[in-house]
Amino acid sequence: MAKNNSEIWQRRRDHWRELLGQCKASGLSRAQFCRRRGISARKLGWWAKRLGGEGPGTDELFVPVRVEAAMESAGALELTLRAGWVLRFDAEVEPAKLAGIVAALESLPC
Repeated sequence: MAKNNSEIWQRRRDHWRELLGQCKASGLSRAQFCRRRGISARKLGWWAKRLGGEGPGTDELFVPVRVEAAMESAGALELTLRAGWVLRFDAEVEPAKLAGIVAALESLPC
């Protein structure tokens, strides 16, 4: 017998809520967890937002970064991170600030 839509959505929510809990418990960044599990970091992020307070939160985490060379370009800069984050900056962004932002986002727990 076919299940109705609300039962299907509840099963999906339960599945992703469980994955979010496993991600948080793993101590890995969202990107690392998703790579190891073979799941989409973007989809896990979508479910984290959809579930709101039901899933684990994200605390800010900053790590020291060393930038060796300055970036020089004209125009805008777009950077897509492994976890699915897309960052858009004015080309005049300071390399040290950009490196810090990237490192912080890449190391966020689920």
